[in-house]
Amino acid sequence: MLDKLEIYPYQRLREEEQARSLRRKFRNSSRARLGKVVSRLKSVSISAATWQEFLTCTLTRANLLRWAGALILARAFILGEILPFAFAFAAAFAGKDRSRTAGLALFSLIGFATVASGYLLYSNIVAILVMLVAFQYVRVPAGKRWIAVPVITASLLLTTKSVFLLFTQPSFYKEMIIIFEALISGVLTFVMMVAHEAVSLGKDVEKFTFEDMTAFTILGIGIALGLTDVTILGLSPTSILCRLGILVAAFLWGSGGATMVGVLAGVIPAVSSQVFPQMLGMYTVSGLVAGLFRNFGRLGVIIGFMLGSLLLSIFIVNTHEALLGVWETAVAALAFFLLPESLKEHLPVKSLGHIGAAAEEGEAALEDEHLKEVAQDRINRLAHIFEELSLTFAETEAAHASKAMEKSYLNMLFDEVSRGFCKSCRIYGTCWEKEFYRTYKDLFDVFSLTELNSQVDYDDLPVSLRKRCIRPRELAATVNHIFESLRMKEYWEGRLSESKELISNQLRGMSAIIKNLAEELNLEASVDQELKARLLKECKRVGVRVTEITPVRTAEDQVYLRVVAPSCLDRETCDIMIAPTISSLMAEKYEVCERKCPHQMGKGGCEFILARAFGYRVVTGAAQLARERVSGDSFTVATLKDGKELLVLSDGMGVGKKASMESRAVVNLLEELLTSGFAKDMALKTINSILLLRSPGESFATVDLCIVDLYSAQADFVKIGSAPTFIKRGRQVGVISSNTPPIGILNNLETVVERRTLMPGDLVVMVTDGVLDSTGSGEERDQWLEQLLASTDDTDLQRLADRIINRALERARGKPRDDMTVLVARIESCQ
Repeated sequence: MLDKLEIYPYQRLREEEQARSLRRKFRNSSRARLGKVVSRLKSVSISAATWQEFLTCTLTRANLLRWAGALILARAFILGEILPFAFAFAAAFAGKDRSRTAGLALFSLIGFATVASGYLLYSNIVAILVMLVAFQYVRVPAGKRWIAVPVITASLLLTTKSVFLLFTQPSFYKEMIIIFEALISGVLTFVMMVAHEAVSLGKDVEKFTFEDMTAFTILGIGIALGLTDVTILGLSPTSILCRLGILVAAFLWGSGGATMVGVLAGVIPAVSSQVFPQMLGMYTVSGLVAGLFRNFGRLGVIIGFMLGSLLLSIFIVNTHEALLGVWETAVAALAFFLLPESLKEHLPVKSLGHIGAAAEEGEAALEDEHLKEVAQDRINRLAHIFEELSLTFAETEAAHASKAMEKSYLNMLFDEVSRGFCKSCRIYGTCWEKEFYRTYKDLFDVFSLTELNSQVDYDDLPVSLRKRCIRPRELAATVNHIFESLRMKEYWEGRLSESKELISNQLRGMSAIIKNLAEELNLEASVDQELKARLLKECKRVGVRVTEITPVRTAEDQVYLRVVAPSCLDRETCDIMIAPTISSLMAEKYEVCERKCPHQMGKGGCEFILARAFGYRVVTGAAQLARERVSGDSFTVATLKDGKELLVLSDGMGVGKKASMESRAVVNLLEELLTSGFAKDMALKTINSILLLRSPGESFATVDLCIVDLYSAQADFVKIGSAPTFIKRGRQVGVISSNTPPIGILNNLETVVERRTLMPGDLVVMVTDGVLDSTGSGEERDQWLEQLLASTDDTDLQRLADRIINRALERARGKPRDDMTVLVARIESCQ
């Protein structure tokens, strides 16, 4: 065995070289593999960055909202058989972005899979895939996009589903459903395109047009339909959204808008399931009651909604459903409270057609004109009623007079004697049958004598009658009694006729007064919506808390601002803060002319009216002296709403309480009518018509009227039977007089207006006849007062008025002939 063993001396060296070679190859291969791994890792990192960029560009907020909308709208059934919202939404929002389109397709398929199965699921999947792929390759001209996209959507849906139906379950009924679904999808596509355009342009909600609001309303209905069967903790998001929509509508537009939204919210379940829901009535009534509590703010709206819900919840048999409804209302109320305070400013109230117009433009020109026509028509009808009543009394009296004429009093006298006195006489046949004409002639003579002498005696009877009549003395007494009764009857009939005529005239006068009211009805005022929006915006910008501003522009181009603001603690915020702010915004000085503060300061709202500040003011002083215990003169000084100062002085006929009542009635009526917006001449004619309705024995009154414009210092003077008015400027004295009769005498009252432009420091002195007639009537009747005014420098108006009265009393030697009244006014500048 040892012989066969051969040992080579270099065998160990070769093994070492082989080992080194193997190690070298291993190192090289390891480096190669490591390089490949590194290169692969680099490629992986590059791919990750690409995917990150892709996801960042794809998973945007806008795309996520689109995909969520596609998921929800794909569940929106109509009548339980068609799903048109998903196709319309995808066609309008997909565009040419493939990643967005793929997302819309994916989430639409998921939405379909959650509500449909079998033929309905597969047909909708095929239809939406075909439609989205087609829109990626079809080029639609920009000018025809609004027509082409809805038509293509409807056509693709109709064609795809019809072909799919042809190869699965052909049915005429299903084909009709496909046609109906395609038509609805085409219409909804147009609606969704409007919504997509508003989103793409980034429109502010407050600038939405009526079309934009309609599109988003329909989109909201689709979302509500898609969430119909979804519940969170047992609560329905659809029900919560519907209740929230009703609360917002009640807060913004009152009962009308809330009722409409309630009807719409109640119809949604019926649209999706072909079942008429009981919630329709509850939502409608709840919206109505919530709108009635709108003036109490958000809490009032919520209380009204809950009252309406509780009112109809008794008809819900299932207690569990009623309890869930309470929780859903609570969630909606919480969400309603969390809405921003500036909700009204950020919603397009004006774009909501008639509802918005009622809140914003309801006081505009057209509605004002309509209200004016309606009011005038009703007032004219009332006047026509009084006129008809007047004609009825007149016609009744005419008919009575005609009837009396038809029946002669002479025939009545003969009937009374023959049938009353002579009927029981034993010789009746002889007198009234055999000797009728002779008896007729004798009695005619007796009647004539009685009418002339008021009565007749036995000796006055004709001789032939005394011889034939067996009771001549009783005959004379009977004739006297008949004539006495006839005179009494004529007297009372005359009084009744006078009363009827008086009533007829009074009714006719009332008709004329009411017609004057209709003619003078002044509703020519409008709300300046543009100014309103600007003032609210600027007040918010400068930090002035104002709830509402309503600028009312009158026919005289005067602007009055009705302001509602949170109540303050000192009742002076409107004067100190709000009025100066409004003045700076209007570039004119405005001040508070009327205010309504709450009973508790700091709680509730305060309402006040701002008017343009006057350029002039009128300062007055007055003095009176009565001849008897009560003065028959009356006067008033008042500031009218249109920026004018009213000075009225009236002298009732005579003295004492009766004259005082007459003049006071004239002054009060004139002030009320002018304050209500009547023109001077119409107000005076109305008072004249009223005074003419009195009985003839009543008195009349004079009217001395002065109206000063506090913006321009122009004064209008109207004098009806009154004493002259004096205007003092420096040492010069002017006189304004008139010769018209007092008011309440003539049917046609003619008024003459004297206009003067006054200056600061001018005095206007108005007096009654008792002051000027203190020394009798003559040529010097007015001169002493002119001289007194020209020579005086007294600036105290009350002292000047007392001085004029004392001077007139001196001239009357302490015994005034009539009541005396002096009214002194001075024009002053407010600047």
